[in-house]
Amino acid sequence: MGTCLWIAQFQPLTRMGPFSLQRQMDLPQVAVVGSQSVGKSSLIESVSGITLPRATGTCTRCPIECRLSRTDTSWSCEVYLRVARQPAEIQFGTPITDKAEVQERIRRAQQAILNPSRPTADFIHAQPLIIEQNEHSFSSDLISVRISGRDVDDLSFVDLPGIIASVRQGGHEADIKEVENLVMSFITKPSCLILLVVSCETDIENQGARQLARRVDPNGERTIPVLTKPDRIELAVHATWVRLLENQQEYFKHGWFCVKQSNQQQLDNGISWAEARRNEIEFFEHTAPWSGLDDNIRRRLGTRALTHSLGSILFQLMCNRLPGLYQEVLRKLQATKDAIAQLPKKLEGDPVGIIWKILGVFQRDVAQLVAGRPEDGAQGLLQLFHRYRLQFCEAIFNQAPQFRPYVKKDHPLSDYKHKRMVFDGEQLEPTT
Repeated sequence: MGTCLWIAQFQPLTRMGPFSLQRQMDLPQVAVVGSQSVGKSSLIESVSGITLPRATGTCTRCPIECRLSRTDTSWSCEVYLRVARQPAEIQFGTPITDKAEVQERIRRAQQAILNPSRPTADFIHAQPLIIEQNEHSFSSDLISVRISGRDVDDLSFVDLPGIIASVRQGGHEADIKEVENLVMSFITKPSCLILLVVSCETDIENQGARQLARRVDPNGERTIPVLTKPDRIELAVHATWVRLLENQQEYFKHGWFCVKQSNQQQLDNGISWAEARRNEIEFFEHTAPWSGLDDNIRRRLGTRALTHSLGSILFQLMCNRLPGLYQEVLRKLQATKDAIAQLPKKLEGDPVGIIWKILGVFQRDVAQLVAGRPEDGAQGLLQLFHRYRLQFCEAIFNQAPQFRPYVKKDHPLSDYKHKRMVFDGEQLEPTT
């Protein structure tokens, strides 16, 4: 079954994300995970056909969802913001018909995500957009990029910030853990396919994203590893990476893939997407050792092979998860209905008049209680205040010291008897 057909059949499932159901349910998705500078952005650009913001250091600072859909219409792109504090998505600007405008639109959307106290419109229309210091280094709020057109492959995935090994001078050490927690919040879900990006120019043991993937998927059931930068491999170590592609050295259920992206000089010269794909095909067909590999391995080389396999694997995951998702939706629907049933019944007649009547009765009762009611007896409000006042006065009076003057026996005051003040009813009178 082609990817175009299965995406059409599962459109209702893929459209559940904008309604924040992705945070409430375990919907099937592909999460792109990798350490810094492993070519993750280049891989996404080769799959989606758009250019992501590029800067020194970490480029992606919040999740970026790419939803690709093949249609009979001309190419177009829409950008939305999905933030936790808003129940619905926020459309970020008007639809884009020029691919060259996508990079700047995503850059502005990311700035809006990282500076939530400012109105979104400030980032859409500001000319030029200059932010000296962002409010947040990273954010879990999401940018949704929706691309449609005749030459677009049907696929959806989420690009996550690159795993940080260390921070530069002036950076925040807390960013390392924040990014790790953000990535883990996606890949710990059982229905999340982990597209693990591994660079061939760095020792695989030193790439932290691989360790996170192994932590949540120790058996390699839902991790799809892909090698990047094969043109950077030193001549003496090709065999190590070839053994990975053969799925012998480190086993994964869906096997290893390998892609080759444009180098920095080609990017600076403005190489087109189509030309980059042709260069990739020529590299694997005419460069050793890739050109001499077995056919079953060669079928895993290139962006086109990766995209096709991702679509098939995601389709199978959707098929497996659909019955469980259906039951989960029914349970949540019933729970919502039960909660609605617990709400008070609708008032009949004049609700405003009923409220005013209740308030009037309450006001009357309070006024009578303060004024005093004969039927309350000794437990009335005024009676209690009066009794407590007398008890308080007695307690204060009893704090006074009892003076006992010393006199001689023959003193005229020798018969003096100490007088003590006591309460007699409501009067404070001395008694002998």
